[in-house]
Amino acid sequence: MPFILAVLLLAFGCSELKAQETYVIKGKVLDDLSKSPLTNAIVAIEGTNVSSNTSVVGIFELSLRLQGDFILNISIADFNTKRIPISMEDQSLDLGSIYLERDISVEQTDNLITLTDSELFDDEVSSNSSGLLQATRDVFLNRAAFDFGQAFFRVRGYDSQNGRLSINGIPMNKMFDGRPQWNNWGGLNDVIRNQQFTNGLEASDFTFGGILGNTNIDTRPSGLRSGTRLSSSVSNRTYAGRLMTTYNSGLQKNGIAYILSGSRRWAKQGYIDGTLYDAFSLFGALEYRFNEQNSINFTGILASNRRGRSSAITQEVFELAGNKYNPYWGEQNGKIRNSRERKIAEPILMLNHFHESENFSLNTGVAYQFGINARSRLGYYNAPNPDPTYYRYLPSFYINSPIGANFISANLAREGFLENPQMNWDKIYSANSLEKAAYVLYDDTAEDVQLTLNSVGNISIDDKLQVDFGLTYKQTSSKNYAKIHDLMGADFHEDIDPFSNTLNEVDGNVQKREDDIFNYNYIIDASRFDAFAQFRYDQGNWNAFLSGSFSNTNYQRNGLFQNERFFDNSVFLIIL
Repeated sequence: MPFILAVLLLAFGCSELKAQETYVIKGKVLDDLSKSPLTNAIVAIEGTNVSSNTSVVGIFELSLRLQGDFILNISIADFNTKRIPISMEDQSLDLGSIYLERDISVEQTDNLITLTDSELFDDEVSSNSSGLLQATRDVFLNRAAFDFGQAFFRVRGYDSQNGRLSINGIPMNKMFDGRPQWNNWGGLNDVIRNQQFTNGLEASDFTFGGILGNTNIDTRPSGLRSGTRLSSSVSNRTYAGRLMTTYNSGLQKNGIAYILSGSRRWAKQGYIDGTLYDAFSLFGALEYRFNEQNSINFTGILASNRRGRSSAITQEVFELAGNKYNPYWGEQNGKIRNSRERKIAEPILMLNHFHESENFSLNTGVAYQFGINARSRLGYYNAPNPDPTYYRYLPSFYINSPIGANFISANLAREGFLENPQMNWDKIYSANSLEKAAYVLYDDTAEDVQLTLNSVGNISIDDKLQVDFGLTYKQTSSKNYAKIHDLMGADFHEDIDPFSNTLNEVDGNVQKREDDIFNYNYIIDASRFDAFAQFRYDQGNWNAFLSGSFSNTNYQRNGLFQNERFFDNSVFLIIL
C-alpha cells in the first residue's frame, strides 16, 4: 500500500491587502462576433480562490472581502483568455459587457494531425506524453508535439504513465500499464477540446496526479461551442484523409443540451510502407441541468481503429531499404497484406452528476468500458523465420562470421534482400500445403471489462483556504488469449511448444483450427482503490498546498489452460 505525501511552497513576497466588508464584482461575458452570451465561462480573481462560472445568459457575480489591485481572469474553451486589471476601493464593481475573441490558433490546428494520434504508432516503444502535449497551449510543448512527436519526444524523459488523464473527473489510465489509451476516443477532436491541465506537481482540482501533470477532459455539451461543424483533413502521416462532423444544441431553456459527433479516417498506407489505416469514431453526450447548481451528464464513446503496424529497423536495413521500409507486409494476389495489424474497439459509457455552488462543488460519476484489443502476428513452427530482416538473411551475418568474413555470400545476401525485401506470402502458403500448419496468423487478444466509480469534491472555506478530496474504485476483468485468425491453406495447427515439445493445453484438443484459442489463455482480475486529500492556502502573492494520497491494488491471475510444462502426472498424493 504505497503512501505518497507531497508538499509544495511557493513564496514570491506579500502585498499589503486590507480586509474589508464584502464587495461584489459582476458583469456579462459575450462572444465578440455573434454577441451571444457565453455559458459556463470561468471567471476568477488571480492569486485567490474566488471564482465562478457564468450563467445561461452569460452573467457572473464574485464576492470579495479584500481591497487592492487584482487581475480578473476570464476563460472558456475555444476563446482567448482575457485578463482585466481591477481595483477594489470601498465599493462594488459592475464591469458591464465583456467580449471574448475566438482563438484562431484552434482553427488553424484543426487541419493538422494532432498528437492524440501519435499513440497509433507502435505500442510500448512510442508511448510518449501525448496527453500532456495535447492538453496545453504552451509554445514549447505544442512545437514539440507536432514537430517531434514521431521521434518519441518525452517531456523531461517521463513516460505517459507518469501523468494522469481523466474524462469528467473519471481516471482513464489503464490498469495493466498505467498509460491512457488515446485510441479509445481518437478522431473526436471537436468534443475533447474542453480540457483542464495542471503541470507537474501543481495542485489539481480533480486528482492527486502524477509528476508529468494532469489532464481532465470535460464532455458536457454546455461547455462546448454550439452549432454544426464540418471539417476535413489530408495528411501523409498516419492516415491519408479524415472527415469529421459535430452538432451541439447548446443549453436550451428546458435545461437540456446534447452533442453528437462522428469521424472517419482512412489510408491505404501511411507514411511508412504497408501501414493501412481504417478507423471510425462516434460520440454522444446528453446533459440535463436541474437548476443553476445541479446537472447530470451521460456520455457514450465508440472509437474503432484498425491499422497496419510498422517495425523498428537496424542501421544496416535502413541503409539497404530506406526510412520508409517495413518488413511486415508483402503482396498477395496484387494487394498489400500486413502480417501485423492492431484492432481496438473499447466503447465507454459514462454517467456523471455535477453539483456546483459558490463554496462547494462535487462531481460523482460511474463509467463502464468493455471491448477488445487485438494484435496479429505470424507464428512459425519448425519452419524458417519469414521475416526478411532476420539476421541470418542479411549481409552482416556473413561479414561478422566467427570463422572469417565471407564477402561473396554477403554480396549474395545483399542482392537477395534487395530483390525480395518484403514478406513472401506465396512461399508461406506453399509451406502450409500439408495438413499441419507450419505458419499460423493469429491474434494476441485482450478482452477487458472495467467498472469505475469516482467522486471528487472541492470546498472553499474562505477566500484563502480550499480543501479538495477524491475517492476512486476501479475493477477490471481482463481475458487474455491467442486466437487463430488464418491457417493459410492448412487444415489444423498442432498446439505443441516447439522448444520443449510439450502440450500448451493438456485437457484440450491438440489440433486447433481457425477461430480456436491456443497457446495461452488466462484471466486477470484486478481492483484498485485510490483516495486523496489536499489543502490549499493562498495569501496574496504567495501560496502553498499540502496533499496526500493512498492506494490499494489487488491482482489475481486465473489460468484456463493446464500447460504440460508445469504439469506432472507421475506423482500422486493420497491422503486417507
